[in-house]
Amino acid sequence: MVRAQSAICADTGNYGLFITLAVAEGKGMAVRRAAAKLPALTRAVADKLGEPALVSALGIGAAAWEAVVGGPKPRGLLPFEPLADGSRVAPATPADLFLHIHSPRHDANLVLAREFLRSLDGGATVIEEVMGFKHLGGRDLTGFVDGTENPEGDERPEVALVAEGDAFAGGSFVSLQRYVHDMALWDRLPVAEQEKTVGRTKEDDEELDDEVKPPTAHIARVVIEEDGEELEVLRHSLPYGLTRECGLYFVAYCASPGPFRRMLKRMVVRDQDGHYDHLLDFTRAVTGASFFTPSENFLEGLA
Repeated sequence: MVRAQSAICADTGNYGLFITLAVAEGKGMAVRRAAAKLPALTRAVADKLGEPALVSALGIGAAAWEAVVGGPKPRGLLPFEPLADGSRVAPATPADLFLHIHSPRHDANLVLAREFLRSLDGGATVIEEVMGFKHLGGRDLTGFVDGTENPEGDERPEVALVAEGDAFAGGSFVSLQRYVHDMALWDRLPVAEQEKTVGRTKEDDEELDDEVKPPTAHIARVVIEEDGEELEVLRHSLPYGLTRECGLYFVAYCASPGPFRRMLKRMVVRDQDGHYDHLLDFTRAVTGASFFTPSENFLEGLA
């Protein structure tokens, strides 16, 4: 039976650790050996610490696939395509690997991350490490509930994982963006205007009626229907930071890279009526990268 990497379909823990890395020249085999051991390493650290909810996933980027894996890439695994329209930018930033760890315990995340980084044996260097956390029961730092429409239960693997029968079954395409919020500007906005910007009520997390919700509201831009079906991604986003810089670390897993790209384009690029996501007037993406997270079986087969 194909097993997905453990972080993908699990409920997001109270704490998350997001690490992007660059593969060192000529060190693809060192990374390959470490990647093959990650599932077993995760289970071993979880057992040692008595934290069964400690989970991980490792994504591999298009540029590093040949060096680390070899063989054909998953169809759709491409470098992150940047977008820009006026002041709104979704940049592409360098990253060959993405290590995603989450659990109810910050210390458990750190122990696993350190063990994995040690196992790389110099095969990759850290580009960025961000520690995320659950805030007020699942709210973004803007005060609004984040991920209200995230799939639950059996829907999670249906949305996130490549289906059985494919050569890369059990894997998932993952895209990340780190957003920096302008909290001073946001906090000056009256709550009623904040709600129109998001498209939901702040206190009760109720979607605004269509006659009240503007076409520039965040959820009006990212909720997309095709052939009567709503496009979905599985989010594992968490707030990060404190006073100097803070925002949301956005992570989206999906069986195909298409839904995320459609959502992002509708956020950033004005449509024929001039509409874009007005939430981007208060937050900006500073990173962007795409990866494929193979199944645990696939990783273990790299040994």
